[in-house]
Amino acid sequence: MPSFDQPWQPRLAWDSPAGQVIDRLVDALPKDRPWELIIFGSAPLQLGLDPSFLSGDVDVISPEDITGYCHAAGLLKGQARIYVEPCTATAFTASADWPVRACRCQRKHATLLLPHPIDILVSKIKRLEEKDLNAFRMVIAKTGHPTEAELIAAVQRVVDIYRPSFDEESAGNPTANTRILWQELFRKDIDVRQQIIAPALALRQQSYGGSGRSLKQSLETLGATATAPNQPGDPAEPKTNSP
Repeated sequence: MPSFDQPWQPRLAWDSPAGQVIDRLVDALPKDRPWELIIFGSAPLQLGLDPSFLSGDVDVISPEDITGYCHAAGLLKGQARIYVEPCTATAFTASADWPVRACRCQRKHATLLLPHPIDILVSKIKRLEEKDLNAFRMVIAKTGHPTEAELIAAVQRVVDIYRPSFDEESAGNPTANTRILWQELFRKDIDVRQQIIAPALALRQQSYGGSGRSLKQSLETLGATATAPNQPGDPAEPKTNSP
């Protein structure tokens, strides 16, 4: 598996179940214009690492709603054994630079972006069901990666997953899931706050200029200055003449 700053260039198994579903999807899309699709979840792992690593769906992000085309082709949930799951862009939790590492390939009139395995794995931490753990195990068995240091660096890139969820979300517990993952993969515990969150936030602060002062602190100082009474030696407020 290439380093984080190198594109993933696997030999793709288009005769795999996921590959066949993707080809059916491409055939179902109008041919009068080009398409760009992001294929994420477990499908890229099946295509690029292990054709026997099966999943019940193929997660797809498209700039245009493809639900109607999928329905017409019989590719939606309930229509096919392995179905297409049209998703919004927010469904894939990855670092901002994930496209740099992605595999880009052409299938007829569609350009496909397949995220690097490390980005796919990290995106699974918020949920971390048994099938997600199996994805980690398979990738490590096939490639020897990610190591603990590589995984720490990758998770630091998506440190915001550890922020509180919106009330309407039924998200998992990323902090607890990370500790479970470390026990499963490395047979040890991890201090998420000290080993992941604190270093990531320190690096972010440095990238923002390293002033050490947050916007909140600056506004508090400004507010205190605006409401403080005049001190001896301060210029007096200007007087206004009475009419």
